[in-house]
Amino acid sequence: MAVTSAERPAEVRNAPRPQHAQRGDIQGLRALAVGVVLLYHLRPSWLPGGFVGVDVFFVISGFLIIGTLSNELRRTGTVSLRDFYARRIRRLLPAATATLLAVVAAVVILLPESRWPDFMREVVGSALNAQNWLLAVLSNDYGHATAGASPVQHYWSLAVEEQFYLVIPLLLIGSAALAGRFKASTARYAVGAVALVTVASFAFSVYYTPVDHGAAYFVTPTRMWELGIGGLTAMALHRVTLTRAVREVLGWLGFAAVLIATVLYTTDLEFPGYVAALPVLGTAAMLACAGTSLAGLLAIRPVRYVGDISYSLYLWHWPVIVVILELSGRDRLSKKEMLVALAVSFVLAALSKRFIEDPFRRNRFGRRRGTYLFGAILIVVSVIAASIPWYTAEKHLTQLASRTALDADHPGAMALDSKAPKPAPAGVPLLPDPAVANEDGPYSRDDGADCNVYGLDYAANACSWGDTASPKTVVVLGDSHAAQYTTPLIDFARGAGKGNWKVRAMTRNGCPFNAVAPQEAGTPITFCSDQNRVVLDRVKALKPNLVVLSGMSRESYLSDLKWTWKSREEMVSGYREMLTAFSAAGIPVAVIKDLPRPNGQVPRCLERNAGDPAACGTPRAEAFQGEGDPLVAASEGVSGVKVVDLTPWYCRADICPATVGNVVVYRNNHVTNTYARTLATPLLTELGMI
Repeated sequence: MAVTSAERPAEVRNAPRPQHAQRGDIQGLRALAVGVVLLYHLRPSWLPGGFVGVDVFFVISGFLIIGTLSNELRRTGTVSLRDFYARRIRRLLPAATATLLAVVAAVVILLPESRWPDFMREVVGSALNAQNWLLAVLSNDYGHATAGASPVQHYWSLAVEEQFYLVIPLLLIGSAALAGRFKASTARYAVGAVALVTVASFAFSVYYTPVDHGAAYFVTPTRMWELGIGGLTAMALHRVTLTRAVREVLGWLGFAAVLIATVLYTTDLEFPGYVAALPVLGTAAMLACAGTSLAGLLAIRPVRYVGDISYSLYLWHWPVIVVILELSGRDRLSKKEMLVALAVSFVLAALSKRFIEDPFRRNRFGRRRGTYLFGAILIVVSVIAASIPWYTAEKHLTQLASRTALDADHPGAMALDSKAPKPAPAGVPLLPDPAVANEDGPYSRDDGADCNVYGLDYAANACSWGDTASPKTVVVLGDSHAAQYTTPLIDFARGAGKGNWKVRAMTRNGCPFNAVAPQEAGTPITFCSDQNRVVLDRVKALKPNLVVLSGMSRESYLSDLKWTWKSREEMVSGYREMLTAFSAAGIPVAVIKDLPRPNGQVPRCLERNAGDPAACGTPRAEAFQGEGDPLVAASEGVSGVKVVDLTPWYCRADICPATVGNVVVYRNNHVTNTYARTLATPLLTELGMI
């Protein structure tokens, strides 16, 4: 039960008060938070909900910072903004800047130039405390570290805190002024102000998370309530003391709540939203359990030490993991690499605490103005340090991207011609350069329209190429695996087929031309199937001479987008419904069998293995794992539908090479635009267009 100060018995009055600096159990909570985050990043399958460690950090931060500010408000009637932000600069900025500068150095020294722009952009975003909004715009899901993750992605949580603390001190000052005007209790107005922000943020989080799960994870308004809960807990403990029995129960229930979340939660959940309430309230409960058995366990010396270095450990562990993954080319650490990452992270964290955090936190820089000047210098240094390699890399990569003109030394797919293979001389630079191969996509724009994401509101002639008076029309439908073949068709319509063929593209990235909606975490994704039915009617009205269809396999949709169908048969049935509709309308259809799926990121592998492209090939058996192309299966027995199999132009008997005829074949799990152009002859021949 809870009792007020007037009715507390002696044992309760003597219970430990929330004196934050003296509570070793709070350091233990920090150790718990960073520990679950670290385990999650090392091997996500071990602790699939380990990302909630960040939520634990948020609650602790709100408890300490808002608790301190509210105490100052009670003592002085206001909050010194200059002192508050000076303390935060000394406490946080030096270690954060050191990590950012180390990341810049590591990226420039160890990683290929193609990675510099993306990584340096995020370093700048992190230095400016805007990383969370940058990630929200990019709509990244915060899953486990992969070879494509940014080494400073984790700075998003620091940005959320700093943005929150731009608001809360002003809110407390405003509440105090309002309380003075109405001659009311400053403490009560302060509690009301924090409660108002907390409730509003929670409501927005619950609303917005299902709307845009990826962005909701990062944006500040969906997270403010977590810090607010911590602050309200600190404020409540100032006025109400819990009995030992209540604190014991609360503490262990809170610990269980956080543990359950780390074990049972996954990134498939709509998080944060209401789902985050379990670890958030669990952490708040543990913060209220000072002087209990759980607090004693959290306060033992080894655990406290991890808590002491938790900030630096959080800063350093992620860059270490990501750099190791980038160098290895894998998307998960081996056991040996995990041990190395763990050891290096702890060593760097201990050194950072000893030689950066502690000295700068104690240094007053003579006066507040010196602290602010020092902080500004650190931010400017980080931005400049990242901007220089960002600019130089962008300039060089732009030059490389312009060098994609094919010639006799780059026959590409024609080097695999079984009848008359074209020679590919050794020692010739690859096209496109591996550094820019991932950007070598198909023609995607037509008069301002994004034809990789065809919209139903587009003009009737949007995404069309070739002479409008041409008597024949070919329409390309499907996802990005269909769109990747538009370039050779467009080149033909503008070249040898000019005046005879025109091309229409109605493709949409990530949308198979299927009548059955896939599901994500049990929720139907209907926008694709709904659009497909409208497009079907449009194509039937257009009556083209040929429809070209292709799409990713069921396994690829599950792996890349986490989309699935109830069964392969359901996916096949959805494709067959569309194919049958074209057949009934008398429209010929060509189904292009999906291309081989390469192991890993081929361009990055080629960068790591310059001069040895054979190291980046994929065994043919691995490239075609799974149940087979469902679109090909759906075409069986449907009149007017033919299958085009380009596998011989991708693979040899036992291997699907990363390069063919001095041309890079793959960009992620797609074909490069340059290689697609070398497929023109076999593709057009199989389609019956030449």
